[in-house]
Amino acid sequence: MMDLSFLRGQMAGDEKLVARFVSIFKTQVPAQVSQLPGLCENEDWEELSSAFHSLKTQFNYMLMTEFAEQMREMEESVDNGETAFIATRIAEFTTKFNHFWQNEFPEN
Repeated sequence: MMDLSFLRGQMAGDEKLVARFVSIFKTQVPAQVSQLPGLCENEDWEELSSAFHSLKTQFNYMLMTEFAEQMREMEESVDNGETAFIATRIAEFTTKFNHFWQNEFPEN
């Protein structure tokens, strides 16, 4: 599900830069995803929107379009004050993401 072709293009094929970005991605993304439920529970909508935006960007770089689209939709909902079902959507996303992550990076 992860495709590095876009990232390689952005990094002009520099595999060291690609590896560095992937390393950062593998460290930051799970941490950011794990913060989403707490931000929602605390109704910290500004930080939640920012987290969605950051994750959306990172998923786009990895051509993980389904996850990026989910982040875009949730970011838009929060920005529009439509937060009634956001906790459920975060829970569904987190479950799907964790399943993906365990399959993609079983060593982590």
